[in-house]
Amino acid sequence: MNKSLSMNILRLSFLLVLVGFFAPIGCNLNGYQVAQGILGNTRELGNATLLAPIEDFYGYVLFGVFLFAFMGLLFTFLAKIHNNFLLGLICLAVSFVFLIIVVLKFIAIREEALTHFLVTLFRIKMRILIGGYSMGFGYLAGVVGFVLKIFKITE
Repeated sequence: MNKSLSMNILRLSFLLVLVGFFAPIGCNLNGYQVAQGILGNTRELGNATLLAPIEDFYGYVLFGVFLFAFMGLLFTFLAKIHNNFLLGLICLAVSFVFLIIVVLKFIAIREEALTHFLVTLFRIKMRILIGGYSMGFGYLAGVVGFVLKIFKITE
């Protein structure tokens, strides 16, 4: 096997996360639109107006998902940086933690009394779209790349 297989898998994982951020994640909104909706910039976003009551912190955290995925991708291509794989992996982990924080906030909002009543009354269902799956596969590929590197399977 090629020595750089784990690095190439990590690059692929970052690309999947970045593509997933800009592809529809849920309710035909991509990550950028969801973050803008949380920050209250909903003029042209339509469906995202319901997200405006969420604290601005979560909008910035969602932009952090993109920022750390982008930085991680840059680290993997900069071969002169010592431990670029480790830096890329840290960026992937931080990006994943940020995404989990936002997802947990959405779950908490869904369980609030009024929201739960409306979701139950109107049978609103949240479907994960291609962007969500792309991000999920991206994080999974990052774990695979890390495992390959740790166990030196690629050497």
